[in-house]
Amino acid sequence: MNIFNKVIIVIILICIICVSLISIVNVFLEYFKWSDFALKVFNPENDVNPYIAALALLMIFSISIFIILLEFYRKRTRVAIISSSKSGNAMVTLETVAAQIKNAVIKIDGLEEIKVKIVPKATGIIINMNAKLNEDMDIPEKMHEIINKATSIVSDKLGIKVIKTNLTITGLVAGRKEKEVKKKEEEGVEVVQEEAEGVSEIEDDDR
Repeated sequence: MNIFNKVIIVIILICIICVSLISIVNVFLEYFKWSDFALKVFNPENDVNPYIAALALLMIFSISIFIILLEFYRKRTRVAIISSSKSGNAMVTLETVAAQIKNAVIKIDGLEEIKVKIVPKATGIIINMNAKLNEDMDIPEKMHEIINKATSIVSDKLGIKVIKTNLTITGLVAGRKEKEVKKKEEEGVEVVQEEAEGVSEIEDDDR
């Protein structure tokens, strides 16, 4: 039971206790009759609008149903069933499957960024991937390689049936190697500038 449900249950129990105590006292003292309260609410001759009363009761009913659903609802871990397991029910979480795919395909040359989402189905899973590729690569060939790699890692390594694999290219960017070379060149320029500044400071000191 979560905190919200506990608070609601405590409030309801307090109300029930108060009503019970008042009812016990009223049995002996007879201050009022419960039927009079019911007639004031539901009697159409009184000032209480029947639609307002019905709406209030509907709200109470809806809140009660909502609390019951919260109590019995439990967030289940989303899993994929390993089809190759014959001795029992073997399952892998979808987060684990996505991580395995990402770790495998990110090593492919030309792939710069990859996002993986797994959709579970009754007979297997659907793999949805969004990727960014190196703009200098053969795009159709590289997409085919990524799809084959993702499918094989799931079916061969994890033993999960792949219904379909979808790959969407979200962008073409400069390659990692080009970025590294450019970064090294920039660092080299900074080092040369620092050395030049150091030499100029030494010359000024000698003067």
